[in-house]
Amino acid sequence: MAHNYNDRSGGKHMTFDDDHDNSEYNARDSFKRKNNEEDRFAFGKRQRFGGQNDNKPRFENWNSEAGRMNNWNSNKNKKWQDAEQFEEYFEDVPRPEKPRKYTISIAVPASILEETCKKDELRTYVVGQLARAANIYSVDEIIVYDDKCWRKKNVAGTGSDRQNLIEMMRMLLEYQECPQYLRKYLFSFHRFLGKVGVLNALNAPHHLLSKQWCEYREGVVLDRRNKSLSYVDVGLSSEITIDKKLDAGVRVTVRLPPETKDLTKRFGVVVSPDEPREKCGYYWGYTVRVAHSLTEVMTGGRFQNGYDLLIGTSDKGEDIKKTEYPKFYHALIVFGGVEGLESAIEADDQLEATEPHHLFDFYTNTCPMQQARTIRTEEAVLISLCALQDKLLPKGKN
Repeated sequence: MAHNYNDRSGGKHMTFDDDHDNSEYNARDSFKRKNNEEDRFAFGKRQRFGGQNDNKPRFENWNSEAGRMNNWNSNKNKKWQDAEQFEEYFEDVPRPEKPRKYTISIAVPASILEETCKKDELRTYVVGQLARAANIYSVDEIIVYDDKCWRKKNVAGTGSDRQNLIEMMRMLLEYQECPQYLRKYLFSFHRFLGKVGVLNALNAPHHLLSKQWCEYREGVVLDRRNKSLSYVDVGLSSEITIDKKLDAGVRVTVRLPPETKDLTKRFGVVVSPDEPREKCGYYWGYTVRVAHSLTEVMTGGRFQNGYDLLIGTSDKGEDIKKTEYPKFYHALIVFGGVEGLESAIEADDQLEATEPHHLFDFYTNTCPMQQARTIRTEEAVLISLCALQDKLLPKGKN
């Protein structure tokens, strides 16, 4: 990390709080030699030898053999003490109680960045709120989709402007999910990231500090040549090695064997990003997928058998207190924009369904006591995930 040299004093003398009062040196006859010889040497003795109280001259300890040996031993012990400061002491990360194989996905329209946000700074903050909500309630996948409900004609008519907002949301979500120590490798400067200073840190379980020890870590393959292995930066004090030769710049999930904790040269094994969740129960962040229509949201998932529980959210849906959900492996919760899911379904020509009840297994009102005329999408995500938590978690299959 680069150091900032702008705080240098520029050669000016600095003052300190413990500076002595110099008024006595301005008094008359202040530089007369003192009559007491012992007091004259006492000040210099305390400065050099840490306040020794003997009355011997200050260089006598150096002239004796015993004095030289004592000084050598003290310096030797000091070197050992300084070396101990560089030893690594890790804080173990608590392991979850049980593994989790089911997943929860949410779909959010990118049109909210045009409908409710006017500047990039506010757009960045809104996307950060979505990422925070997903992290708090252990969402495994965020789908950014085009609901084709753009209010401004120039955005709806020109694909480039519309695509820019979709790409902006995707990039900001991926930036938030990425551990801080990997961002310098995976993200170059881009105008969509110009306002990331307003983002709140996720503090996700996989955003590990250098002094935290977990059996899994996220890393990136470094550009170091070796025929049989690769070097990976996983956020520790030194890089580790893996038993595979991978291209530089690739992000990987690494499992660290317990014995490597006390080693100077550590090694690991590359595993699937789902393993920390499926085997140990860690929440390991979310993946981001872009869908160009509502149809693609339903059919373009990465799961072999698709989503087995589809939930649409709207103030026109059924009261969540009266709803009971079945058991599931992969649940998908879809949110609409300002005009709601009804307009998104109507705008999608590929859908055969004309009503939300025909498309979703459940059409749910997660805030039946709503008093505001409308609820912003980032607010709806947080409210819905909170309301669905007790309903969905007991139904997830492992």
